[in-house]
Amino acid sequence: MKILKLIVLLLGVHSSGVLAVTPEVVLNRYMTAWGEHDIPKIGSFYAENISWYDLSSNKTVSGKVQVTKAITDAFLGQVSDMYWVQRGDLFLSDNTVIYEWRYGGTFTGKWGEHDIDNRVFSINGISTTSIDDTGKIVFQKDYYDVGSFERALGVGQ
Repeated sequence: MKILKLIVLLLGVHSSGVLAVTPEVVLNRYMTAWGEHDIPKIGSFYAENISWYDLSSNKTVSGKVQVTKAITDAFLGQVSDMYWVQRGDLFLSDNTVIYEWRYGGTFTGKWGEHDIDNRVFSINGISTTSIDDTGKIVFQKDYYDVGSFERALGVGQ
């Protein structure tokens, strides 16, 4: 009987519009998917109406398929050994989590007009990730020091 009451309580919490999984849990699972370099799993965290803003391009991409391709091309496509780990502070405001991170690896590919071959880099950044009541990411904004990244690639001043 206690198990049945717990199930009813959990169903009631989920159906009442309260987030069934906390934003911190979603973020941890999302970052784990990135650590596994699992593109379908990364995409599974996005709502159909997700938007992603990236500082380096100053552009916003919208839609689950489009964001999955754009974000994984940008951060995995030319960095096969990439890592992305949360570090420092994490702040929560409603269903938005704001967190510091470090991203790095070995870049091989094209950056602007430059061909880059095996340049190791590590940069710090901050992201805000908004999560809907179903536990899906609806908006992500990534802010990082592009100058440090370009200097590490040997193309910046």
